[in-house]
Amino acid sequence: MPIVSKYSSSLIEKLVNQLLDTLHQQHATTELSLMCLGNAVSHIINTSVPAAQRAAVASSFSQALTDAIQSDKH
Repeated sequence: MPIVSKYSSSLIEKLVNQLLDTLHQQHATTELSLMCLGNAVSHIINTSVPAAQRAAVASSFSQALTDAIQSDKH
């Protein structure tokens, strides 16, 4: 069952496209792109999530990522 977001699909799509456009403009390889996005996620978690909740948020993010790539196979 899909999760309903409090953010509009158009806002999410706009931000994702801006991130991908930046990586493309810099000719970032897949490896560099993943490193940069991982660093950004780590930064957001470390600066915006209380320390006691960081592991749970990282775990939830990891599971959502795993679910997203598995759903592409179906």
